[in-house]
Amino acid sequence: MHPLHSLLWPSSIAVVGASPDIGKIRGRLLAYVRKSAFSGDVFPINPSYAEIDGLRCFPSIAAVGRSVDVALIAIPAEQVLDELERCAAAGTKFAVIITSGFAEGGDGSAEVQARIGEIARRTGMRVIGPNAEGFYNAVGGIIASFSPTLEHAREPLPVLGTRRVAVVAQSGGVGFALFSHGRRLGFAFSHIITSGNEADLTLSDYLDYLVDDPDTSVIFLYLETIRDPDGFVRAARRARAQGKQIVAIKIGQSAAGQRATLSHTASVAGWHVAYDAMFRDLGILQPLDLDEALAAVALLLAGRRPPGPRVAVVTVSGGAGALAADAAERSGLLLPLPSAPTRAAIEGMLPSYGSAVNPIDITATGVRTGALLRSIALLSRSGEVDAIIIVHSLGGTHINLDLAELARVVADSPIPVCLYSYVQPSEIWRMAMIETGVPMVTNLPGLTSAIARLAGLRAEPVAADAPAPVPEVATAQLHGGRSVLCEYEAKALLKLCGIDIPREVLARDAEEAAAAAEGIGFPVVMKIQSPDIPHKSEAGGVKLGIGSKEAARAAYATILANARAYAPDGMIDGMLIQASAPAGPEIIIGMLQDDTFGPMMMVGFGGVAVELFKDVAYRPAPVTPDGAREMLMALKSAPLLSGFRGRTPLDLEGLCRLIARISEIAVAWREDVRELELNPVIMHADGSGFTIADALLVRKEQPEVGPPALAEQSR
Repeated sequence: MHPLHSLLWPSSIAVVGASPDIGKIRGRLLAYVRKSAFSGDVFPINPSYAEIDGLRCFPSIAAVGRSVDVALIAIPAEQVLDELERCAAAGTKFAVIITSGFAEGGDGSAEVQARIGEIARRTGMRVIGPNAEGFYNAVGGIIASFSPTLEHAREPLPVLGTRRVAVVAQSGGVGFALFSHGRRLGFAFSHIITSGNEADLTLSDYLDYLVDDPDTSVIFLYLETIRDPDGFVRAARRARAQGKQIVAIKIGQSAAGQRATLSHTASVAGWHVAYDAMFRDLGILQPLDLDEALAAVALLLAGRRPPGPRVAVVTVSGGAGALAADAAERSGLLLPLPSAPTRAAIEGMLPSYGSAVNPIDITATGVRTGALLRSIALLSRSGEVDAIIIVHSLGGTHINLDLAELARVVADSPIPVCLYSYVQPSEIWRMAMIETGVPMVTNLPGLTSAIARLAGLRAEPVAADAPAPVPEVATAQLHGGRSVLCEYEAKALLKLCGIDIPREVLARDAEEAAAAAEGIGFPVVMKIQSPDIPHKSEAGGVKLGIGSKEAARAAYATILANARAYAPDGMIDGMLIQASAPAGPEIIIGMLQDDTFGPMMMVGFGGVAVELFKDVAYRPAPVTPDGAREMLMALKSAPLLSGFRGRTPLDLEGLCRLIARISEIAVAWREDVRELELNPVIMHADGSGFTIADALLVRKEQPEVGPPALAEQSR
């Protein structure tokens, strides 16, 4: 039995701070517990009352004389710590702290919240919250919350099907708002759990429970942060293996998005990229807003998900159908023309002023003649589309559809059939659509985006093998020394890890530079090497196409002068001389350590253009060569890698192996390296390979870089 079973299926509940006044939160807590289907023992705790509503009221939880499964605590914040100690001493299994005014309030209250976690760890009593809104076990009808949305929770309403959704929210208000919205859309719920500030139990713990819960088919998360990322990833992977879809709305900004950064990888990354990448890797659907999320859950509860992006719009209004078609295409969906046989069959059902192209306008007459249902049935079995959107006006009280036939058509359809009402639906229509199993929404962009996002989920993750080891000598050189490594230092470490680095020489004066250039062979490139100038081009620290010893001496002097002007107090190690690389597209390969999920890989088209166009893809490390290929193919500029307009295909296989190896290094160095970037990696236009033209490595212990002006310029 799962450790949280006694929380969500308790046999006894105590309400600490209980009151007979249902206008107060602590009064509603007791009233709702009693109003629910909970059949266990209820113990009001308040020394001010002898009894409340016919129940004996105890002066303390110890006075109950037995342990209780769940204690709902709604007392002033300054009394919570002492009460937790009393609950733990009395053998309470779970304490749900409704009280707010802890870490969310500042003024030292975070320290008090930390003590809540310490009490939980020391005593073994698990704590929900503080600042939680309790929970609702919809299967058992157990209300352990004060949310007004639960006032009529037990009143029966029609639902879309037998599948149930669970909600876990770090915001109690939003969690029960999702319950309220979902009820109107026909959702059947298993649990609504609000986690509050998570001083002890976290969202990951509840997710772990719900993955194995037989009453839960879909899991809806509303979160600001993940406090137990390892536990979250484990639970999410189990959910995916069991076919349970997680839908997550992620809000809020992380500290990682606010810090100064040195690499393009970090400066291009927003606060959300690590969550986006990890959620994509785990198969978690991440809608952008509530409307899209509700539409996605409705489709999932109805039991169908689109296998691809092709949709048919079947409308009773040409204008409304055009709106739907535009929204679908904006969401990335495709509206294919029906095949000749399908089109002919549909045309035979329509009046002369109808249309059998996509969108398919069956007209209002087509509803009365049955053309709507016959067209849907035909399209659902045609294999030509992956989802059907019915566009209808459902504002009246007269039902002009054969609901039994509609239910049969939808039940027999192998693809999702959903409905967009372009007028506010009447109550009779809303109930009718739920009873027939048709997800109905009034927000068109939310619906089309949900279909597109569900269609875009990878069916199976790309599993990574165990990362190849990184030589200990390379890792040892990361320890100690300065925080920002120059290009030549970073490349030396990568070379120890098996990365092919072009021949290059560090020169410390003009004569060394001229001799090195001649030895390498003209033309050459010369670049400043300074930990205080991570972005060399901005400082005038790069010269290309140097063709003679005299030009090398002159370039050395010019670059040195530019560097001194750019960073007067900067440390300069010398100039790096390397052969000019063959021309070709530039790629960036980067790694950024995320505070929550660890190393995140980024690939894109590089050079200075990466920050301008931001055509990049992210994925948690490590990635396989196949995973690297998926990242590259997700780029808008991906055709440039595969022989665009008759050009020679580039060394895509070699590039994928390089990305995979860098990701393995990122995992090995996750405790030491904050940012790692190869930019640019120049892909040889003749397909012969690539050249790693530059590299940057920033260790985690990095202090403020240079004077404030320099730190600002390097962002």
